[in-house]
Amino acid sequence: MPDDVCDETLKIGVVVGKKYRVIQQLGQGGCGSVYKVEDIEDKTKQYAMKVEFNSNANAGNVLKMEVQILTHLVSKNHVAKCMASGKKDRYSYVVMTLLGESLESLMKKHGPFFNVSTQMRIGICLLFGIKQIHDIGFIHRDLKPANVALGNKGSPDERYFIVLDFGLARQYITDKEDGKKMRRPREKALFRGTSRYCSVAMHDRFEQGRVDDLWALIYMLAELRCQLAWSDLDDKVEIGEMKRHVADQNLFAKSPIQMLEFVKIVRATQFYHRPDYEKLFNLLNDAMKSAKYKWSDPYHWEPEKRKKKPSVPAVGNVPRKGVTPPSNEEVDFFTVDDFNTNPLGF
Repeated sequence: MPDDVCDETLKIGVVVGKKYRVIQQLGQGGCGSVYKVEDIEDKTKQYAMKVEFNSNANAGNVLKMEVQILTHLVSKNHVAKCMASGKKDRYSYVVMTLLGESLESLMKKHGPFFNVSTQMRIGICLLFGIKQIHDIGFIHRDLKPANVALGNKGSPDERYFIVLDFGLARQYITDKEDGKKMRRPREKALFRGTSRYCSVAMHDRFEQGRVDDLWALIYMLAELRCQLAWSDLDDKVEIGEMKRHVADQNLFAKSPIQMLEFVKIVRATQFYHRPDYEKLFNLLNDAMKSAKYKWSDPYHWEPEKRKKKPSVPAVGNVPRKGVTPPSNEEVDFFTVDDFNTNPLGF
């Protein structure tokens, strides 16, 4: 067995890619492990490294998709960045941005439910993240609280929620000589995702499209305010039936009224339709504005008297060069311009 591997885990202290030293194991799953690593030349630079051991039946497939998507997202905002990737005798690896606490962890520690201000801000962040993925021609197919995390403390993204873990993602476009087009849906598809959050269409084994990621967002946002009716169930068929029959008013009984229109828009979106991200953003943003919530407000798990830091400008709201906004000006993290672009044209 190589010196850097011990019982299908990497030894603490081993250097990977002649640059990254393993300093801590962060987690372990069915496909491999995640580690915190540091730059051997600058220990202040720390990253996350995903490792997939070749003994796994699907060895290489998950990380290959991860690297492919991270590479496409390199120019996007509020996403994890790929620093390096490679393949060794016993494992493949990808080094990426180290993120903060997952939404799943925050829900376990400070939940089960969050206030509406937190719910709406999480919703806008995730809607933006979902659109970023869709705009490069992929769908996530496994959105859930465990696959969402805050940016790392001290980083510019420390108050943004970022979508991660693209192992089950799928490209929904073809890129040929005659241009980019949507792939035709398969008549039947294998189950992909998590039964608690996936769409009814996935329960019926239909091909997932952009709209199905939005259904996962709907169930995640609903769960931030009340327990999902199927949260104690394991059987996929039973869960699918409950989703099929749950009333929108019950799903969002403790959420802003705008969520009813949000669900209505998503329900009317078909496989080939481009979701109306702009309209969905406007609904979440209106829920915030009408209740006078601010992006600088403490999140549900933060102390009420959290010392306010200067708000981070939205992607489309960065001050012009040489112009410094007043320090007491409240700046939104996102604007409508972040949601109305359509780079693919369909």
